[in-house]
Amino acid sequence: MATFPQADKKFGQHFLHSPHVIKAITQDVPSFEFDAIIEVGPGPAVLTPHLKAHAKPLYLFEMDKRFRETLEAVVGADHLTLTDALEVNWENFLSERNIRSAWLVSNLPYNVSVPLTISFMQCPRITKMTLMYQKEVAEKFLPREQKNSMSSLFALASIFFKTKRLVDVPPGAFQPPPKVMSQVLSFERKVEPLVELKDWNALEEFLRLVFQNRRKQLQGILKERIEKNLLDEFWRDNQIPSTIRAEALTLTDLLKLWQLDRKSRID
Repeated sequence: MATFPQADKKFGQHFLHSPHVIKAITQDVPSFEFDAIIEVGPGPAVLTPHLKAHAKPLYLFEMDKRFRETLEAVVGADHLTLTDALEVNWENFLSERNIRSAWLVSNLPYNVSVPLTISFMQCPRITKMTLMYQKEVAEKFLPREQKNSMSSLFALASIFFKTKRLVDVPPGAFQPPPKVMSQVLSFERKVEPLVELKDWNALEEFLRLVFQNRRKQLQGILKERIEKNLLDEFWRDNQIPSTIRAEALTLTDLLKLWQLDRKSRID
């Protein structure tokens, strides 16, 4: 096992050392042409040399300044940014470098994995993502067989990406080992998403509304936004019980309801 520095809890660090998982992540190469690779949170450069081997420009974003020399030795100072990835405007960064299509790779800090993913999703130039999550979080992005399993994360992933599970990662694959199982997901941006990216903010606002009250009936949540007769007509036309909750909707019906909400609020 490689020797790593003391993990810093404020960065949520768990250093990956499993050759099997490292290979799975770094060989999840886009099936289409891409211009560059971004690695967020490279730490002691476990994945970095393997990503560099793909012979594409490689840009690193790291908060922990202890790793400056290690990372500069792999990619050079010009390709390393020591900053909080949550503060990066990804569209600006990529457009300034004329990068039209980027593959983003990250062993995400679990405490900020969702907000980071949301920021990546909103950048159309990030066309491929290979991301590590706590398994419980990863499963929220994937389709599940059980009833009442719709979620805002699954909706966003399904609308804009083709998403699949890449590999399960046990605690022993890390140093120090976390107390939970992890999972790596592979996201490939859809050429024709189910919703235009320009409508992201309106869509996210609607999803936040209906899923933060996931135990409440939708007709109660939406009664101040959509006229009762229009809601009643929607339930009837789509053969949906008026007592339904957001978690029980299909993706198709969720998007239909969002469109009704938008039209009603515009009118």
